[in-house]
Amino acid sequence: MSDSISATGDVTLRDLQTFISVATTGSFRSAAQRMYTSQPAVSRAIARLERAVGAELLERGPRGARLTAAGAIAAEHAHRVAATLSALRTDLAEGQRSHIRLGAAATAAGSYLAPFLAEWIPAHPTVRVEVLEDGAVKLRERLAVGECDLAIVPLPVSGELEAIPLAHLTVCAFFPQGHTLDTGQPTIAVEELIPYPLVVNNTNFIAGRLFEQECEAAGLYPRILYRSNVGQTLAALAEAGLGVAVFGDTVDLRGFDLESRSVRIENGQRMGRELAVAWHRTETPEWMRQFASDLAQFQHRRTETE
Repeated sequence: MSDSISATGDVTLRDLQTFISVATTGSFRSAAQRMYTSQPAVSRAIARLERAVGAELLERGPRGARLTAAGAIAAEHAHRVAATLSALRTDLAEGQRSHIRLGAAATAAGSYLAPFLAEWIPAHPTVRVEVLEDGAVKLRERLAVGECDLAIVPLPVSGELEAIPLAHLTVCAFFPQGHTLDTGQPTIAVEELIPYPLVVNNTNFIAGRLFEQECEAAGLYPRILYRSNVGQTLAALAEAGLGVAVFGDTVDLRGFDLESRSVRIENGQRMGRELAVAWHRTETPEWMRQFASDLAQFQHRRTETE
């Protein structure tokens, strides 16, 4: 539909815009000023629209113009058309930009992505980064089916994916200072946690999955009072005395006063998993691979300076 007046007398987009302007201002004169046209041109536009719909849309009077019942209905439709056009223009503009759908757990988004993106996005203004938050275990599935372009996931990954190591996540037990577990020892065995009420990650998160798998393998039955996707929520519950919290050491715990011990598994090693940023081996463009490489290099530099 053209913005200009149609030679056939058909309603144009500008006619709808003119009608919205009259309906909003209540004045043909004000609408003409807003549309940078003349009052007669506004009148012709409204007349064309009224002929097209077969109803009087505006009542003209000494105090201005006001919508008739039919005009109120027409105004709703005209606003929707204008909104649709605006959305179309936005989508077309966005289509000219590059777009990354990046999957990350909430803790990873805060620990790894926030400081990196604060530097990377201003340096790449034509790229839009959309972060899809989910558990790291679930994100491997979402990456495999194409719901995200890149994702921060635990290693190893399937053969159809490539990955760059990013960081190591260690599962820890968190408790208030002075708790009976606050012995000064750096690690704690899984069986030592069984007598205590626990608050843990859901099993679609690495820490929750690893902890419950270890308990099942050892025939242990933990008393889990609360599950959450958010480490800070578990930390708050532990600080309040509800139970010992079990989650990964990647959570930002600034503002909390908690002690911690790494959870030790049966072979004596610390429970944990390597995290990596991963992508499809054949379907990922080179500039996205470069984004992943930049993220990994940024995180490695931060680790070296800490």
